[in-house]
Amino acid sequence: MSRAGKEWGDALAAWAIPEEILAQAPSNPWVHPPKLFRASDDDPADTPSMQAAAAFLRDGGSLLDVGCGGGRSSLPLGPRLVTAVIGVDEQQAMLDQFAVAAAARGIASKGILGRWPDASPLTPAADVVVSHHVVYNVSAIDPFVESLSTHARRGVVVELPDRHPTAPFNQLWKRFWNLERPTEPSAELFVEVVRAAGFEPTRIDSVRPPRKEQLDAEEFIAFVRQRLCLSTDRDSEIADAIKTDFAADATSIVTVSWQT
Repeated sequence: MSRAGKEWGDALAAWAIPEEILAQAPSNPWVHPPKLFRASDDDPADTPSMQAAAAFLRDGGSLLDVGCGGGRSSLPLGPRLVTAVIGVDEQQAMLDQFAVAAAARGIASKGILGRWPDASPLTPAADVVVSHHVVYNVSAIDPFVESLSTHARRGVVVELPDRHPTAPFNQLWKRFWNLERPTEPSAELFVEVVRAAGFEPTRIDSVRPPRKEQLDAEEFIAFVRQRLCLSTDRDSEIADAIKTDFAADATSIVTVSWQT
């Protein structure tokens, strides 16, 4: 394990929800609503991460999308560049959305159910590997990065926020549970992890404006309730708290890419 990899794992461990709170959770707080990750026709194809993947694809090639969700991190590149796409995800509902969206764009697809890198032995290599907004869910980051790299014939593109993606909930955790949340790890540390794996990463920083709401007000309250391990009788409190304590501002996004 690299020094950076150990720091990453230790920092993520601090984000664990205390057992006494988890014991009160009506449902798993870490399950993602598939609707949040559904691909749409207006998903941008010109972000720094998309441009990095397009540069590796050159005139076209196969693509592996790790943590594919509904395909927002790969399908906007279109059938001209993506000759075939493989999606890996832990949730079957995500893979179902991914298959429908790929077919609608005329891109041949294959879905693999599983968590990376556990699913890597079942997954073919591709010309390019992308993984967007996944690494903060991965404590054993060294084998994750290594497995992404060994599956990419040309290059890897990882997109992540510059801070933990649940950081916007920090004030809500303080309000409802009097729980202080950590601030690390960061995108800077992830760059060190990639460098420790023997690659020379390229980093590009950008700002993503708040996305168009994909959940209506009721669905978003339910989403926050699930994340905070609360019960439905707190919904009116959650609605009030979102107005003042949820940090729904623009997000600083980091694209990290490396040639394999």
